[in-house]
Amino acid sequence: MDSGHLKQYFIAFTVALTFAAAGMAYGWSAPVMVRLQSNDSDIRMTADEGSWVIASVEIGNMFTPIPSGFISDRFGKKPVIWSIIPMYLIGWGLLITTRSYKILILVRLILGMAMGIVGTICPLYLAEVAEPEIRGKITSFCIVMWFFGILLAYCIGPYVSYDTFSYICISLPAILGIGLYFIPESPYNLLMRGRYEQAKKELKKVRSGNDNDTNIINEIKSVKNSMQEKAAEKKSCSALLSDRVLRMSVFIFLIITVTGLFGGLTVMYAYATEIFSTIESTSFNADQCTIVLGFIYLLLSVFATVVVDNFGRRPLLLVSAGGSGISHLVAGTYFFLRKESTLNVSGYNWILLLATSGYCVFASIGIAPITPVYQGEIFPNEIKSIASGVFTIAMCLFSVIALKMFQVINSNFGIYYSFWFFAFINISGCFLMYKYLVETKGKSLVMIQNELQILSKSSKSKTNVNETVPFKTGA
Repeated sequence: MDSGHLKQYFIAFTVALTFAAAGMAYGWSAPVMVRLQSNDSDIRMTADEGSWVIASVEIGNMFTPIPSGFISDRFGKKPVIWSIIPMYLIGWGLLITTRSYKILILVRLILGMAMGIVGTICPLYLAEVAEPEIRGKITSFCIVMWFFGILLAYCIGPYVSYDTFSYICISLPAILGIGLYFIPESPYNLLMRGRYEQAKKELKKVRSGNDNDTNIINEIKSVKNSMQEKAAEKKSCSALLSDRVLRMSVFIFLIITVTGLFGGLTVMYAYATEIFSTIESTSFNADQCTIVLGFIYLLLSVFATVVVDNFGRRPLLLVSAGGSGISHLVAGTYFFLRKESTLNVSGYNWILLLATSGYCVFASIGIAPITPVYQGEIFPNEIKSIASGVFTIAMCLFSVIALKMFQVINSNFGIYYSFWFFAFINISGCFLMYKYLVETKGKSLVMIQNELQILSKSSKSKTNVNETVPFKTGA
């Protein structure tokens, strides 16, 4: 491994810690909400109120992606990434000093705003800093740290007091603020702002080379030429629908995000302890089962990070969606037999543990770690921040709907309907990915855009022959 790759991995680790802090904020609700809805809680709340506390972090997540995208294009990605630190400190500080349902909602909104910046800007920053041959590992490492943060919340939350848990949660962003001070600015971002000499200087910091290194000079020229060619095509939010190539990018990314979020991804993070608390007579209690799932998420996301640049994005996503669908189908059938049939399945609680663990395995090797990889790769530089902001908001909206829908369906119809719906979404997503997904492994950001340009032209020519079949690329 050369020194340039080591530098990029070190930067990736520092930036990815923002995802660990976000993971702790997100995973906080799983062990805590069961406690808050108990009879001896300091903040008594109903199941409906609890679902809004869980979902409010995603609502807050909607406020910052687009503004952070515009601000990062104007002032740079580094200061925008650093701005999450005061948000985390204020949020956790309020949680420590107050005992109010309304303040709890406010805290979750603030933490969600910080998470919106993390999810929007950090994958773009890492995709621009990393070289193509390790970009998949670098950007998917964010999800490893996200799962690490969730696992920390699962492991610590059930066994310490409410205040102690909050003090632990506030310590990570406090330390992280120091590390973020030393990361370089994105060379791509500097080029977009016309600061070519500084971009070259910053690029040398994350590559192994000197002033006369051919690779560095060629990379700067390639990006500069690409930006100059597209300068006359100034993109806006409307271009996401009006531009043929961008429509292809939007369509592909929608398939991935809808499959993940409406397929149960965030529901399993937030409601794991509650799901396991519905079964009895297992070798583990609900908190311990949740911790096991957290370990599975983390270990398999590490595996995905290692292999994402070997096996490619497309095959991992196909296996992930298909396996997730089968796992949810089994879990839904278990709950149906347990609640609606005369069969005694109390001795088969291990089936639910196996099904939910299976989902964690399949989600962790594909849909979870590779979504931010595509987010950083599939949109062109001149609209990447805007597109990332729009889709972060869309993903938050999808997640809010999924989180709230899970509680409403469970209360009014039965939990098995939720799991069957998740199964349907994952299996449908698998078929759509097989038909439309393009492979981005090992390709520069410019090459990916060129390939999408060719695919979109092919799609248009096929649509002219048969107007009823849009975007049929055969990819």
